[in-house]
Amino acid sequence: MGSCFYRSRETHCSLGIMNVHPVYWNMGVGKALLDFIVDLAEREGKPLRLVSSAMNLESFSLYTRGGFVPSIAYQDLYLQVPAEGLAAVPGSERVRPATPADIEAMRDVELAVSGISRVKDYRYFVENAEGFWHVSVFEGDGGLDGWLVSCGHPGLNIIGPGLARTEEQAAALLTAELNANAGRTPLFLVPVTCGDLVRLCYSWGARNCEMHFAQARGGAEPFRGVTFPTFLPETG
Repeated sequence: MGSCFYRSRETHCSLGIMNVHPVYWNMGVGKALLDFIVDLAEREGKPLRLVSSAMNLESFSLYTRGGFVPSIAYQDLYLQVPAEGLAAVPGSERVRPATPADIEAMRDVELAVSGISRVKDYRYFVENAEGFWHVSVFEGDGGLDGWLVSCGHPGLNIIGPGLARTEEQAAALLTAELNANAGRTPLFLVPVTCGDLVRLCYSWGARNCEMHFAQARGGAEPFRGVTFPTFLPETG
């Protein structure tokens, strides 16, 4: 009838992609799934977070009726990355591949920027047992100032999750992960409030294909930087 991904993390619960078979539309299946996950989050005393389509008004209404509050809008962009990659941008010299030694620092910068932590996720991405993940980090003067993940699976090429303290750092990380997928056409989400970053993406030839909202139920700290959410599943 329907299904939904959810996960409990250290600081919050996340709600992933929800679906209901067309035969069972308008029969309360989506609400029943959502109620189950809301109850779980409330019992754990954690806020519930998701990234939902701004163009699917049925799902948007389901979540807002359920108590979710939108906080930030994202442009979904896709880009055919040249085989030779993109030119370096300011800050690119501070970006390098992540190592297991970076996991604690990845947690620290996400707590600072987004107020959440998900150490198992960082370890999973960095260890890359499946062979199709790539993670870049931005080295600041006193630790990491950001990190970004990409998925290079043959069936799903997407960038995120990730974050940075500033737009310039975010641009350097995004350039690195796009270049890690040179010759392909990855999908990525950029905050609509980051005008310089959006215009940089357009200068590369990126095209819009959707819009999404970050939403939270039960309270969430305001973002203090740039965030790149993803659908594998919602992770921020």
